Amino acid sequence: MKKTQVALAALALVASTAALAEVKIGGQIDLGVGHYTGKGSYMEQGGWSDHSSIVFSGNEDLGSGMKAFFVLDQGFTQNGNAGNGGNGSLYSRESKAGLSGDFGTITAGQQLSPYILSYAMSQPGSPGNFWVNRIIMGGGLSAAACASQTCAGGTFQKGGFFIANAIQYTTPSIGGFTATVMTNTGNGATDGVIGTGTDNDKYTAYAVNGSLAGAGVNFGYQTRKNIYSSWVVGATYPIGDLTLGANLANHKDEGSTAVGSYMLAAAYALNESTSLLGGVARNDLSAEQTLTNVGVKHNLSKQTYIYLTHVRATNGAISSLADRGNYAVSGSSNNNTVVGMAHAF
Repeated sequence: MKKTQVALAALALVASTAALAEVKIGGQIDLGVGHYTGKGSYMEQGGWSDHSSIVFSGNEDLGSGMKAFFVLDQGFTQNGNAGNGGNGSLYSRESKAGLSGDFGTITAGQQLSPYILSYAMSQPGSPGNFWVNRIIMGGGLSAAACASQTCAGGTFQKGGFFIANAIQYTTPSIGGFTATVMTNTGNGATDGVIGTGTDNDKYTAYAVNGSLAGAGVNFGYQTRKNIYSSWVVGATYPIGDLTLGANLANHKDEGSTAVGSYMLAAAYALNESTSLLGGVARNDLSAEQTLTNVGVKHNLSKQTYIYLTHVRATNGAISSLADRGNYAVSGSSNNNTVVGMAHAF
């Protein structure tokens, strides 16, 4: 009898704990078959959404309007390997925990840079083959193309996508705008050993995002000490079923000349299920590289869509997200066409 009572008490405790903390498993898989200049047909992940990943997340209501939460986000490819933004480690995209409330949101761990988020928000409906490669073409080669924790000669990943050992704070909405600041410790412990970080590992980013006169307005800045600094300013504006977007960006590697670039894009909803988009970007290198994209997306349901996208890159820029590591400051033009399907779960 006593054993039964103990078992029932344990079950009640588990049930009450589960009710307080909500845990979810989600993510997306995006697989496309493409044809790429010089390399023929291939399969990739993220042809439209820019990545595939599985996400574990949860939150707990702490009362008084405060919540605790966590996110564990693991990227993968069609072959089950490290995905875009990944480095072969578990939860290579984001692994963070935080608190949110009337004071705003504070998080710690590896997380997406607010600079990159501002960059993406000013490009309406653009697939990964366009907007990720546009960052690289805009001068962020060493940052955006690198998939290793030891790239660019440092202890931690130098990329401006997912920042290790980061602390981030976002204000509550003030007049329709939020401000975000991120910094990191420049060092961290892995497998029981504290790394030997240097000044070059110190990363800082700022962002302001919001709405003004019906337009979405975004500003981002990032700097990696002794390595690079970047800024981007952009906006989107809806006109009925048409959404226009534009941004200007500037990236400077330490000891090098800054690279400026601009982007113009548009997305148009033909109906509730189908949308068209197009975009063009150009930098101010002497080669005058351009990246042009056209695409169509059709929703089969709220969770599943199919797509077709074609990207043309000139003078050494790269049109394939899967081949972004082969970017060059000069060279031939190339084309990439991808037909794919994505499913959110």
